[in-house]
Amino acid sequence: MQVLIVGEEREVNMAIANALESRGHEVLVAADAYFARILPRPDVLIADPEMPGLSGLDLLEEYNETGRAPRTVFLSSHPSLESCRRALRLGASEFLSKPFRLADLVRAVELGVAKPAAIFEQTYSISPTSIEDCMLDLAAFGLRRRVGPTCRARACSAIGEVVSNVLEHASPNGEGLFHVTASVDSREFHVTVRDEGVGMETGDVAVHTMSTGGGLSRALALSENLDLRSTPGAGTTVQMSFGATRVDYVGPDQVDLTELDFFTPQIAQQIISTLELDGSEKFFQLSPSLAVVIGRLLAGPDPARIAAQALRS
Repeated sequence: MQVLIVGEEREVNMAIANALESRGHEVLVAADAYFARILPRPDVLIADPEMPGLSGLDLLEEYNETGRAPRTVFLSSHPSLESCRRALRLGASEFLSKPFRLADLVRAVELGVAKPAAIFEQTYSISPTSIEDCMLDLAAFGLRRRVGPTCRARACSAIGEVVSNVLEHASPNGEGLFHVTASVDSREFHVTVRDEGVGMETGDVAVHTMSTGGGLSRALALSENLDLRSTPGAGTTVQMSFGATRVDYVGPDQVDLTELDFFTPQIAQQIISTLELDGSEKFFQLSPSLAVVIGRLLAGPDPARIAAQALRS
């Protein structure tokens, strides 16, 4: 959906935008309602109902006058009885008091929106190179479905352990196939591995003796849930689930962005502006790769490279 965030708190706006963009929504941010009114009408409006000047309530009333009011979620530190009543009359969907949980805001934004699960299906031949191929394919699928890097790392490491077990026990001759399916919903990353070999050596007992199962024990430690079903001569199925809900922390002293793989142009601009204006280097928590991105953005283009290009032009 297209979501418009209107409010004066830049860091809070950025955290909300990050959370919604990670779930596939398109987000625009406006510091006040005057700027918001010239932007395209969104599917969902998130606003402070009592901003100075033109308030979020006034903005929603203008949308109502056009006959195309968006779904609206109001966020307020000190909601008054009158503002709550007016919001109700104008058809606001939700009124959250600050501080609020991002998960509650996401639910308010997405209420009633159907989200079909995405499915990954792939069959691999049993060979040593299949382990890394499978892990890379699963990581790419998770990235495309906006699963955070921590969850992807756990899931791919666990799948590697399981596939290694398949190679070691399910196909002593190094022949055969194994099948991997995966899906993502709003809360979990689900992965299933099924082989057509003779079954893992431990058979059905493996699910009860996982602590001594080597790679399977490590896979269990990495997942929220692991279910193993093995029948001699009929193959083995391992089902795993991994918590995929991204946690975005916004406090008075920092914004945690370590679960991002990259910056959208909007987030990059907001971070650079904050650092240049406030000099708050410790305000943002970044992964090493994103810290390099920010460092290069702050440094700007390499003057030597620009000069060399000018000489050749």
